[in-house]
Amino acid sequence: MRVQLLVVLSALALLLSACAEQQVSKPRVPEKGDPAYFKVRDSMADQVYVNEDPAKKGWIDTVRRIYIAPVNTSRTQIVQPHGVDKSDLDAWEMTAEEEQVINSKFAREMTRALEADQAFHVVGNPAEAQAELHAKLIAIHPYQPRSVVESGGKGGGAVTMSFALVDPADNAVMIRALDSKSTDNIWAFHNMKTEMTALDLIFGLWGHQVRRSILFLQGRLDSAPPPILLKPQQ
Repeated sequence: MRVQLLVVLSALALLLSACAEQQVSKPRVPEKGDPAYFKVRDSMADQVYVNEDPAKKGWIDTVRRIYIAPVNTSRTQIVQPHGVDKSDLDAWEMTAEEEQVINSKFAREMTRALEADQAFHVVGNPAEAQAELHAKLIAIHPYQPRSVVESGGKGGGAVTMSFALVDPADNAVMIRALDSKSTDNIWAFHNMKTEMTALDLIFGLWGHQVRRSILFLQGRLDSAPPPILLKPQQ
């Protein structure tokens, strides 16, 4: 592909920056089973993979209409904090209703981000799309047991998701990204509300990350976008 894909640093990069000088990031294969022609562009916080199949050259330039598929939560893992009591092991598991709220918020924030400045148009019918955006909620990482958060304790944590931009003509994955973002309100992933919460902020940030990544690959940005950074809480 004619350009190098940008690597967007998320808020998690702030937490990892202290050890960045001591660790060397090594290329890693994508999720098990992915074709060998994905090449890794990685950083401490996220990895981005690009399909450089010569037969697909120029495909990304044509993308304007995007369909947002429902979030895949079928294999979401809850990475329990250290020392959690056995009675609290399942407390962070999501309900079906909470998964519906996640999908609603994800679709809304992704649409807002992708359609900003009329960069892309989100369609509701996959048959009308030039590309499909698929997302998988891989893991939720609460830093405290749910019982601690419910009693008013610190509710920090992180969430990890993967994204794939797919060519609907043959279901080929053209771009894949993996990223983790931290939040001071991980409880928002299990205490779903219709108003704005930490979910909306995180999904919106990911949406702008995806939008700017595609624009950069299309040559519609003059330079690599700046990192997305969240200010630390006071």
